[in-house]
Amino acid sequence: MKKSNNNSIKMTKRQFLESVSAVGGVSAMLTALNGWDMGIASAAESPPDLRGNGNNKKILILGAGLAGMTAAYELGLRGYKCKILEARSFAGGRCQSSRSGFKTTTIDGKTRTCNFDNGQYFNHGPWRIPSYHHAVFHYIRKFGVSMEIMVQENDLGYLKYDRAEGPLSGKRLRKREIKADMRGYTSELLAKSIDQGALDKEITSQDKEQLTDYLISEGFLNARDLSYDGTLHRGIESFDPMGETVASKPLPFKDILQSGLGNTFKGVTTIDHPEIMYQAVGGMDHIAKGFENAIKNTITYDAEVLELKQDDSGVTVPYKNTKTGEVRIEKADYCITTIPVGMLSKLPSDLSDECKEAMAAPRKMAVGKLALQMNRRFWEEDDNIYGGSSSTGVLGHTVIYPSYGYCGKKGIIQSAYAFGPAGVKLGMLTLDQQVKQAIERTEPIHPGQFKKHYDNEAFSIAWHNTKYSEAGWAAWSPPARKKYLPILREPQGRVYFAGDQISNITGWQVGAIESAWTQIEKIHTVAMNS
Repeated sequence: MKKSNNNSIKMTKRQFLESVSAVGGVSAMLTALNGWDMGIASAAESPPDLRGNGNNKKILILGAGLAGMTAAYELGLRGYKCKILEARSFAGGRCQSSRSGFKTTTIDGKTRTCNFDNGQYFNHGPWRIPSYHHAVFHYIRKFGVSMEIMVQENDLGYLKYDRAEGPLSGKRLRKREIKADMRGYTSELLAKSIDQGALDKEITSQDKEQLTDYLISEGFLNARDLSYDGTLHRGIESFDPMGETVASKPLPFKDILQSGLGNTFKGVTTIDHPEIMYQAVGGMDHIAKGFENAIKNTITYDAEVLELKQDDSGVTVPYKNTKTGEVRIEKADYCITTIPVGMLSKLPSDLSDECKEAMAAPRKMAVGKLALQMNRRFWEEDDNIYGGSSSTGVLGHTVIYPSYGYCGKKGIIQSAYAFGPAGVKLGMLTLDQQVKQAIERTEPIHPGQFKKHYDNEAFSIAWHNTKYSEAGWAAWSPPARKKYLPILREPQGRVYFAGDQISNITGWQVGAIESAWTQIEKIHTVAMNS
């Protein structure tokens, strides 16, 4: 770190990031990186520029999720003859939306049908896209998928933590109240320490004035004595366009600190969950349908893969028609498999022992979701909440409000999103038990409303119990990621792996698409040289 002639401090970007990380953690550092265009945005904005023609070489793709369909679409444009085997009766993989008539099947063969009203839907798979996932937006534009804003963060949402310490325990508070008061008080402390010269050794007089001005603005401080006395912007007691609007009173600083509620938010939203995200109009599965329509006759549905074999001449895959039981054999020059590696590791194959060990390495993340149909949008009508979420601090039971159908009559509330041990527990309950538990846990956020306006229609999914998925996503430990992902990213003879499972962003659509881009480039290179 160097000082200039006017005593102001100069830092390298590395030193600055180290400081940011120490204070704000990894999310703050990633935000700073993104500001310099050095963050974790998609590595590419378009598929690789593959020169040459595949000359009808056969590519067999296992799985019609986004990775599989991306590979089929791009390779098809370059003269390859692609065929996808999909075990389900529809394409998209985990890119699903539940609406009237949608069915999902568990590992043990039980079927659950969604009976929401027409026009109501729930994204029980992917449900939000940050703007920097360029690879996803590439196909959204190409296929003409209509998009809309998904409100990730809404300061009008509530916090009601019964397990908080002190006077705020069990008290229903708007997020903006906690945010404004916490920032106000901390800004007051820092501003007064600057005013008293406590930071003179670290910053210049000019810097001190500028920082003080910032803190006055950031914390809504009284410029005369640098005190925080509350602000109209934390919330209002009464609103009268023709008269006086009265600001609500701030909470005591010590009560906020004691409750720990100030720790429920960050000064800057995390890079992967910004305040504003995006969703497909009418359901996220419209992105999958865009791919499906583009490759049409490439997909064979209800085709459950039984085995994966290869030799010097190509690959051989027996598969079963799950409707008729008929077994057929498909042959190709190369194979791209997007089957969850944990499932594929259990199928007969002649892949190497090293590869089989790599396939079995990631943990299957248990993930469960639950949505309830409400016959009145009370969160909008009574509480002015349009999108975003509220929380009671109970693991897995954040209330997530719909970012569509505003001002309509009915709406779908996501009442549970649990993963890990909480997801396992949720998945063990029957649908009725899940609904009962969710209403009991979330009723305090909107007293008297959940029970009264629940429309007796709900839909839930436990991805770890879902046939042909068996997990929400692949969960790699750092050592396993370092040891095994390089193996799965390289060709295993004529077999190539794809899917978000081999990316660094598991559980996101962008990981699936970019994995396909990486692998089709490798296949094309080999094919052009064969």
